Amino acid sequence: MPKISIIVPVYNEEEYVSTCLDSLVKQTLDDIEIITIDDNSTDNSLNILLDYARKYPNIKVYHNEKNIGQGASRNRGLKLATGEYIGFVDSDDYVRSTMYEDMYKALVNNNYPELVTTEIIFVKDDSYANIDLEFLARGKEKIINPIQDRSFVISESPTVCNKIFRRDTLKDFYFVEDSLFEDIPFSYTKYMEAFKVVTIPSINYFYRRDINRGVSSINYRENSHITDIFKVLDRLDFDMKNSSRYEIFKDEIKLIQLAYSLIRVEEVNNWDLDEEKKILVKDKMFHLIEEKYGNLDSVDITLLQSKCGINICDEYTNYLDNEKEKIKSLKN
Repeated sequence: MPKISIIVPVYNEEEYVSTCLDSLVKQTLDDIEIITIDDNSTDNSLNILLDYARKYPNIKVYHNEKNIGQGASRNRGLKLATGEYIGFVDSDDYVRSTMYEDMYKALVNNNYPELVTTEIIFVKDDSYANIDLEFLARGKEKIINPIQDRSFVISESPTVCNKIFRRDTLKDFYFVEDSLFEDIPFSYTKYMEAFKVVTIPSINYFYRRDINRGVSSINYRENSHITDIFKVLDRLDFDMKNSSRYEIFKDEIKLIQLAYSLIRVEEVNNWDLDEEKKILVKDKMFHLIEEKYGNLDSVDITLLQSKCGINICDEYTNYLDNEKEKIKSLKN
């Protein structure tokens, strides 16, 4: 059994996938299984994957006969993975060469926790691939019981890419498909179900952010996927209501739902639309947020602001106040 299986969905990433794979085959931890899922790419990505698989026996290549999306591709990887722990890497990102060794040592030293997480940094290019950023590490390795430190759940990022999950905790648990933002219910459910999480302060994962390309670029232009956020947040609510810990974390769940739906609304400000159309889109989203998650009366505003920003919280508050005024005027 491999120590760690790393699942890498790939779709039209011929420009960057080699950097990603180079960072994985150079890992200092031995016995790593690298599962690549080509999601019916139309560029040279599949050929690049096959070239790497010929050179490195621990790389496995699978090809989707049709494009099924990142969530479904990750789910296919989950069914194929055989490692003790499972990690995920996006095909345009890259990782530090000692990342998985550091994480594996942490889990062995801490009696095999449900998950281990490390630090992530946003980058524009490959320039950090061979730079040691250990001097930027903040604090020391920590062992956290999420029930005792519920603020940890709120503070952590939902991305699955800077984490490894114990495979036996993922039985029959999969990503939302046909949707963006599929990391959110996956990571937060596993945080809240865990008895022990180990955090490593080192910067190990390099997340390539480019508003002009990549999966996340869609958030910065007009799109019909903005309401996908409600689909994944409903999944989080469903999963936790089927858990014994729903009552423990119900306040955190509501805050997560508000924060991530409001983050989507704030992104509308970046869309290439005139201001009047932006206001219409945002008001529609605010209406759905209020309908699904309510107002801010019982919410820790400081925590919410720390998660999604002061400006969008103020916008939502103004919307709620305006709605109250409309109801008053109708009654009069």
